[in-house]
Amino acid sequence: MGSGGEFEFIIPLTLDALQEAPSTRQYAVSNISSVKELPKKLQECQSSFNKQGCSFVLEGHLFDALYSVLWHFKYLDANVRETAFNFMVKVMSKLTTSVASVLDDIASVSTSDRNQHLTVLKMTTFIVVQLTEAYENFHNKPSQDALLTTGKSRKRGAGGGKEESSAVWEDQRMRMLLQLCSVLHHPLHRLCNPPVMEEDYVNLVSNLCYKILETPSMGHNRCKGIRDSLFQIIGVLVNRYNHGLACSLKTMQLVQHFEHLASVCANGLALLVNQFGCINVIGDVVREIAKMDLGCLESSSKDSAAVRNYTQFLMELAELVPQALVPSLPLLFTFLDNDNFSLRNCMLSMMGSLVLRVLSSENLDDKKRDLRDNCLDSIEDHIMDVNAFVRSKVLNIIHDLVKGGGVPLSRQQRLLELTVGRLMDKSASVRKNAISLLTAFLKQNPFASKLPLEALKQQLKVEEDKLVELCPQPVAELEDTPSKVPTAHQLWQEKLDALIEAVKEVLDEDEDTEDYSEDQLSEECSLNDALSTIAQALDCNKLKRAAVLLSGALEAFHGATVLSYDPSTSVPLQSSNGEAVDELSPLQQQHVALLHRIFLSSHAMIDKENGSQDEPTDEKPKESEEVVKQKTLVNYLKDSVEFARLLQAGLPLVVQLLSSKLVSDVLEAIKFFITAFEFGVLDAMTGVREMLVLVWSREQQVQTAVVEAYRHLYITGAESGGNERTHAQHIVRNLTALTTGANLGELASLEEIIAQFMKSGDLSKACITLLWERFTLALPDTTAEESRAALTLLAMASNSEPSIVSSNIGVLVATAFGPRGEQDFSLVKEALVALAKIATSKPKTEDASPPFRLESDHEMFSRLSDLLVDGITRDEDRQYAPMAVQAVTTIYALSEHPDRICGSIIERLQEKMKMLRSDGDSADTSDEEVRLPTSVLKRFFILVGRTAICQLVHLDTYVFSELKRRNFLKEEHENAKKEKKKSKKKKDDRNKRKSGLTSATEVSLVRNNSQDGDLEEELGMMGAIADDMEAEYIRSVCDKEIVTGDNLLAAAVPLVVHVCSNTSRYPDRELRAAAALALSNCMMVSADCCEENLQLLFTILEKSEDSVIQGNIIIALGDLSFRFPNLVEPWTPRLYARLRADCCSVRHNALTVLTHLILNDMVKVKGQIADIALCITDNEPRISGLAKLFFTELARKANALYNVLPDIISRLSDLQADLEELKYRTVISHIFSLIQKDKQVEGLVEKLCHRLQASTAPRQWRDIAYCLSLLQYNERCVRKLAELFPCYGDKLHEPDVHKMFLGVLTKARKLVKPETKAVVEELEAKIEESHSKGMEEKGILDKALIAKGGKGAASKRSNVRVAKRKSLSSSSSESEEDMIYSDAEDAPKKDPEPEERVSQRSSTRRSAVAARASVVASESSEESDDAASIKSEVLSDHSRESSPELQKTSKARYVPRVGRSTRRR
Repeated sequence: MGSGGEFEFIIPLTLDALQEAPSTRQYAVSNISSVKELPKKLQECQSSFNKQGCSFVLEGHLFDALYSVLWHFKYLDANVRETAFNFMVKVMSKLTTSVASVLDDIASVSTSDRNQHLTVLKMTTFIVVQLTEAYENFHNKPSQDALLTTGKSRKRGAGGGKEESSAVWEDQRMRMLLQLCSVLHHPLHRLCNPPVMEEDYVNLVSNLCYKILETPSMGHNRCKGIRDSLFQIIGVLVNRYNHGLACSLKTMQLVQHFEHLASVCANGLALLVNQFGCINVIGDVVREIAKMDLGCLESSSKDSAAVRNYTQFLMELAELVPQALVPSLPLLFTFLDNDNFSLRNCMLSMMGSLVLRVLSSENLDDKKRDLRDNCLDSIEDHIMDVNAFVRSKVLNIIHDLVKGGGVPLSRQQRLLELTVGRLMDKSASVRKNAISLLTAFLKQNPFASKLPLEALKQQLKVEEDKLVELCPQPVAELEDTPSKVPTAHQLWQEKLDALIEAVKEVLDEDEDTEDYSEDQLSEECSLNDALSTIAQALDCNKLKRAAVLLSGALEAFHGATVLSYDPSTSVPLQSSNGEAVDELSPLQQQHVALLHRIFLSSHAMIDKENGSQDEPTDEKPKESEEVVKQKTLVNYLKDSVEFARLLQAGLPLVVQLLSSKLVSDVLEAIKFFITAFEFGVLDAMTGVREMLVLVWSREQQVQTAVVEAYRHLYITGAESGGNERTHAQHIVRNLTALTTGANLGELASLEEIIAQFMKSGDLSKACITLLWERFTLALPDTTAEESRAALTLLAMASNSEPSIVSSNIGVLVATAFGPRGEQDFSLVKEALVALAKIATSKPKTEDASPPFRLESDHEMFSRLSDLLVDGITRDEDRQYAPMAVQAVTTIYALSEHPDRICGSIIERLQEKMKMLRSDGDSADTSDEEVRLPTSVLKRFFILVGRTAICQLVHLDTYVFSELKRRNFLKEEHENAKKEKKKSKKKKDDRNKRKSGLTSATEVSLVRNNSQDGDLEEELGMMGAIADDMEAEYIRSVCDKEIVTGDNLLAAAVPLVVHVCSNTSRYPDRELRAAAALALSNCMMVSADCCEENLQLLFTILEKSEDSVIQGNIIIALGDLSFRFPNLVEPWTPRLYARLRADCCSVRHNALTVLTHLILNDMVKVKGQIADIALCITDNEPRISGLAKLFFTELARKANALYNVLPDIISRLSDLQADLEELKYRTVISHIFSLIQKDKQVEGLVEKLCHRLQASTAPRQWRDIAYCLSLLQYNERCVRKLAELFPCYGDKLHEPDVHKMFLGVLTKARKLVKPETKAVVEELEAKIEESHSKGMEEKGILDKALIAKGGKGAASKRSNVRVAKRKSLSSSSSESEEDMIYSDAEDAPKKDPEPEERVSQRSSTRRSAVAARASVVASESSEESDDAASIKSEVLSDHSRESSPELQKTSKARYVPRVGRSTRRR
């Protein structure tokens, strides 16, 4: 074609459409050059461009050459493509200049020249856009080489080249976009006639921008410049070329289909609003999104992603341009009622952003204020949303509003109350955000920096009294209400009850019952007159007349808008007491609702008419400025008190969350209590103390948070800007307050935190010095309590740095053991605790130097002895007993010869007790020689018992370790003399002798455990065997020379036993407790003493009514079980019996001891474990929680829980146990939840089916069927259940059993594979058939019983059933897996002497047991795969007490678990 204006260039929709022209004047490509010709053609284009400028494209062959580049783009060489692209960048740059010059003088340009310039613009822009799109497609698609290469070569080669070329292309693309943007900034529409730019041209450029945005890399940060350029181009198109509607529609499409564009488009639209003022685009986008039914787009994952993209887009848009979204926000209110929680979250987030950024100002007009209130109302309503994600989001939104000051003061208390209600939410995220919001409320509260509730209440009372003095009017009437006239709503509530009765009477009565002709509307009455008449009747309390008039108005003016009624939108009626009215019929509700509307409308019109008249006449006397200020102060204090009260109400809930299993709950609760403590909230110290125990948490995050919290509260937060000593005083004062009133657990936790402070250097030397000054009372105005607290803190700090105490022993002894100590035994105890910190906790057996010990004649021991002897008669100081216990402990920890010191003390006490024998205030002395004050005897027993146990520990650890250390040094000295060649061999031999054990008890236990092992185990225990001499010597000393024989402690034991045996003669509770504890300690030392007094100890346990004595004995029995397991084992049932004690503390102690014994394998798990299982239903939360924890830990030990589960089921389902069915199910459901292994489930299915076959009572059927319903069934379990159908088929006539088996099948149908469902269906058919048959038989038998009326028939039926059961039981005895055979060889080995004594004491019971015992010499034919290596032993209570002769003669014992009787003690 020709050049110039001889043709018209129409922008084609596709590239190939340009090759055909519908008319002769329309340009069409006529010659497409080949790939080889293109380099030369491009050179011609460049030379022509240099001569003619941008108009060179008008020459057809040159434009065709550029078109050929687009046509063959994917086949061109990279250099050719780059040459063409760079050339077009130059052309666009030149075009910008030429267009600018033409538009500057457009008036003088002819029409033909305009058309020529317009054609050049369109042709050049077309080539540029198409070339850029071709480049974009090329770089977005993987190359052929990248598709063919795999593995390492692909990673090294293809990846690196791709990234490099992409970076180059991004630079080139940016250059082109800048040139295109420069061209579009000119008023190009002036080239057109009429002056409107072609839509095809606008779409050509905009489609390029949208195409580039679709690239996944546009979401990266490095592409921010390109994104801004693209949206600047789009902004120009919207602003100049009417592209707004198309932009909004295209934006919606991009957001819907491309996940990375949600944030990109939001930022792009924000750019359009901020730089180009295109606010209408925001409105169009929101309007189009509101028209879509996004709630229905969740049918597929793709649609769900679209909803997610839209919600993210809208939320970011609200963050970026909230002002532009305000007019369009009401269009999205329907999102709040959508079932899709993400849409509700989106809408609520947008509301929160708008309120915080736009609607939080005080100078809002009425329209914006209403919008703000609506937003806040919606946010407040959704705190109680059904979806946890929405509740969590709402709390997060309110948190941002509170921090940004976007919540009005009038709403804060209501939001705070709702937040407190969410602290116990079932969702962890909701609880976390609720605590965080509570913390934010506290930090941002507008009232005061300190919020002590009691102080605020007192201040409020004072200010109210002042206000009453200033103004005699009651305080309640001094609020902002303008008058005492009741409101229309109040008047309506007063009339409502009577009005409801009137409406019922008018509508329910027959027409001729009462004549209402006088109350009918006249025929000429208008609608307004009718409404006025009804309103007047309501005001005059003529309620029946109003109801009759309304009925007439509904007939006369049917269809009037004023009288329309929609039940779905009407407000629910409430009576005067606030209760909803539900008993009205629809017609009655319509009448009441319309009367309500008429009444309120009438009063609103009256108030509006009187408003202008009331304003000028509102000239009540002005209040003085002082009264106004006082009113403001009172209102402020009222709000402060209410705010503090709500916070205090939430404190107990946050304290509970400190013990949560979730780390997020605990961390947020810690942050809250830090803030609450700083603001002085009442009872915040409770939470701070509860935080102490969290230092032992298993979670490192929690430990770190606790330490940091206390560091912030007590160390760094104590800085006051003074010198180092002032800072130290603040720290010491804070830590002293924390120790005051703390219990033992809190002090132990605080000790760990102090150790952390010492390691980090937070407690400086100035603090330690100040603590010593406080302890010695060198600091003025120091109280005795502060002195003791300082000593406690010093003891805690010495854990990390023992030199704090070791370098000041003289100060401690002089201060604490002097005159002050004589008057304050608690100070002596704290000093002893501090001194014990410097003792060697675990002696080293390979250390050349002996452990730190003080000489026996040290001043400390002499002073301490005097305190113990002289203070035994000081009854007024109740701290003697704990001081004496700590004194003996410290003496044995620090003295070189503690036995001599304690022996001397006991001798002196005995001498003093001889002097104190009198007939005064004494224990019961009839027929006895004991004539001592009760308090003295009690303290003496405590001292004797503690000395015995400390002597045991001293011999068992220190003496044994010292013997080993000396042997080690002796061997080292001998080996040093030998040759080097033999030294290595001797060293190996010596290492074999080393056992690493530092206790004689450990050696004995290891030796006993190794007796049943093989040769390799015995060789592995060579070190323990080598230490046998020392261990045997120490054990003999403990057995024969401490509490037995001829020594001081042995002389005191008969006195202890005498007091324990004669409780009636010694009624003092504390004396009996001390005697029982002393007896327990003495029994710990010697096996002979233990064996001799064990029966007495259990007698005290069973007969004593004192919970303290019982608790102490139970704990002592736990220790005795570790030390002498063979002696205590026969008495274990009596220990289990304490689980049924009346006292909670006794049950808790018994459960704790048994838990430790069983989990440490010191007690064999037997049938009594059912008693522990019953503790799950205990009313005490501590006991039930501990029982659940026990079974959880037991389940982790291989097959331990699986092996005892049949015993538990047998004992709990025993009819004689008479256990409530609900409690049974509670226990079993928890235990079965711990069975997770498939093989264990399979074994239980088989065992339970066999047990169900052997059971006799319907209650047992239900219990076992319930167990089966708790299991998780796989394919093998289902098949096993089907195979064992004969075992339970005859029980299915019981309704509950049938229902539970159907539940099993329902559960199995969901879990098994499709091929197994046929088995399930077949089994279901069998179950239904058996159930129907059983119900028919039951009906026939019932009829027969009724017909015969006979007791004989019933007995005959019973006999038939029993015979049938016996036959079934005998036929299936071989396959019965819940029958347990235990060899006599596996019975626990007991010491013969105590067993003989027990058998002599129970000879009568033994003969009865022997008569009933049955011996079966056989072994179990089948064992479960998991439990094959574990032999379970089930003994009834009678068989445990049988004689050893009976146990030796029987090789095997057969004990059926079903129907086994349980003897109750």
